[in-house]
Amino acid sequence: MERPARRHAALGTVCALVGAMLVASPVSAHEFWIEPHDFRVTPEAEISADLRVGQDFKGDAFPYIPSRFAAFKLHDRLGETDVDGIAGDLPALNLTPRAEGLSIFTYVSGGERIRFRDWEKFASYLALEGLDAIPARHDARGLARDDTSEIYTRCAKTLVTVGDETTDQDRATGMRLELVAGQNPLTLTPGAAMSFTLLWEGEPLADTQVALFHKGEDGGVGTRTLTRTDNNGQASFTLPAQGAYMAASVHMIEAPADRNADWQSYWASLTFGVE
Repeated sequence: MERPARRHAALGTVCALVGAMLVASPVSAHEFWIEPHDFRVTPEAEISADLRVGQDFKGDAFPYIPSRFAAFKLHDRLGETDVDGIAGDLPALNLTPRAEGLSIFTYVSGGERIRFRDWEKFASYLALEGLDAIPARHDARGLARDDTSEIYTRCAKTLVTVGDETTDQDRATGMRLELVAGQNPLTLTPGAAMSFTLLWEGEPLADTQVALFHKGEDGGVGTRTLTRTDNNGQASFTLPAQGAYMAASVHMIEAPADRNADWQSYWASLTFGVE
């Protein structure tokens, strides 16, 4: 794919941002997402998007750093390809679309580690993300409450429409934890319902919390609405207004023995726009 000219962050800024990203743990920043500058572009226009970490759909943009992700991809009518870049690019995603219709971008981070020596902090984070069964499972495994280790991976996704073609649908792309939209959001109007299917290793994940964020006006804190998936892994929300949205969910499993951690979590996000 031909790469357009890019704007690069200064070396000092990149180092500072990477340092901040390293400490953007589930405690200090609960969401990671891809935020396009526009959710619909003309075929001749570039698609630009930021990688963001924060809370309540408000956060800082981070540069393109290849060592921070396991995969960064574009999925469109022509298939799948890597999102290329140069370390330090801001925005982290900036490319010319290959085809009209729906462009799906996915980002899978490398596994990051965090250690909790304060059980209340860990328990508070579990409660926020609806991981209600974990404390009892933690105790049943005989794990210490004053030293809990976790590995977490971000599985982010966004939907960008190129041109006026809105018949394309979101689809599973193979991320270990993934939210799949049931409708093309640009065919919906405020007040309509939108559904999502939460997939774990390609299969529907039942009884799991899904949050829907609506972007706040003028960059302010957005609203957060909660539900849980049904037996088919589906969750549904009413879209109250125009603007940017993010659906998000977290799934936690026992960490494999070779990972040297107590728990392993996966964080799925899906951003989209309603006109």
